[in-house]
Amino acid sequence: MIASHLITHGLFYMIMVNGYLFILMLTANPRVWGYHDYPEAIKIKVPPQTRKEKLLATFVGLPWFAFTLGFPIYSTFALKSKLGGEVSFLAAFLNMIVLNLLAALGDLVVLDWLVISKITPKFVIIQGSEKADYKDFSNHFKGHAKASIVQVLICLLIAAIASFL
Repeated sequence: MIASHLITHGLFYMIMVNGYLFILMLTANPRVWGYHDYPEAIKIKVPPQTRKEKLLATFVGLPWFAFTLGFPIYSTFALKSKLGGEVSFLAAFLNMIVLNLLAALGDLVVLDWLVISKITPKFVIIQGSEKADYKDFSNHFKGHAKASIVQVLICLLIAAIASFL
């Protein structure tokens, strides 16, 4: 039961998180969705984000942020319900971490490595920078490595809450 829950919720979560980001990449200016994630070498070549771009980034990022935080919590409590109202700390943590790792893996491998670093279509390039500026994947990897520390802490906290309440 836990494995099927992890597979169905994990795949759904990975597709929704990365699908939203990909649609955002296709439809919005990269100065809105990508500026803060791009390396300093690119930021030096282009003007800083305007106030309007920062506001728009916040506006389009809020639904994504709410879902990325909310769905794993929902999924963990859904698992608890499926297990008769009791979930071990390990099962709750496993659920949280698998969902987060699948979403991060999809973002890192598909969006950051394949789309941005390898293919580098025009829609990911900020005007004033060049295609060659996007080939260094290390910035994306470092960002995900740093974020994973925070993700693990959040997963531990939510797992503790779910297993002890």
